[in-house]
Amino acid sequence: MRILLFLLFIIYACIGTCLAQPEIHINIPAYSLELIESDSGEVLKQYNIAVGTPYEQTPVGTFHIFHKEKDPTWIPGDNFTDHSPVPPGPDNPLGTRWMEFKKNYGIHGTNKGWDINYPVSGGCIRMQDADASKLFELVDIGTPVYICYETMMLIEKSDGLYLKVYPDIYNRQTNSPNRIFELFHNYRDKYQSPSQPHILKTEFDTAYEVKIAVPKTTNNTAATRP
Repeated sequence: MRILLFLLFIIYACIGTCLAQPEIHINIPAYSLELIESDSGEVLKQYNIAVGTPYEQTPVGTFHIFHKEKDPTWIPGDNFTDHSPVPPGPDNPLGTRWMEFKKNYGIHGTNKGWDINYPVSGGCIRMQDADASKLFELVDIGTPVYICYETMMLIEKSDGLYLKVYPDIYNRQTNSPNRIFELFHNYRDKYQSPSQPHILKTEFDTAYEVKIAVPKTTNNTAATRP
């Protein structure tokens, strides 16, 4: 009987492991794709990516992988004068892997290594071809894809709370002092509130970090108590 119960436990444990499906999380301004374990939230892999231009933006929302293809053929879209299909090979801008999450939008490789970390695609997510090949093996049909546009985030470090700001590449006016205080709301019990709003840079090409709050101590907690 004990052996039977042990075997049943092993079977259920294996089923639970198999059902734990990873998720793809993409933040457009960060040029970042993360593969996340759905149950624990652990980041399994992180890849740098390229995203859509301001004129052909990468869509935001919740999607899922519904088509995967090795060595895809590329068919140029309406904005190209030549619509001749491009077969697999070094001239194919899709690289060697295609993972479609919305009609005509996919996560794929590239035949150019220089375009990662830039808004240069027609709306798709480009990866280094080697990275796309690895991701291809880690996801299945049905894998969720969450795409967001977050230009500001807070990061906890040993000496305080830091604000990380990404360029607003789609000019959505998402970098604002009010947004800082909205983000800080979830940290107000641990950190001393900023005495004044951080003056945001108006022109910058790469992300930057700045410390905006320090951990609360007994003294400053008492000082802020009504």
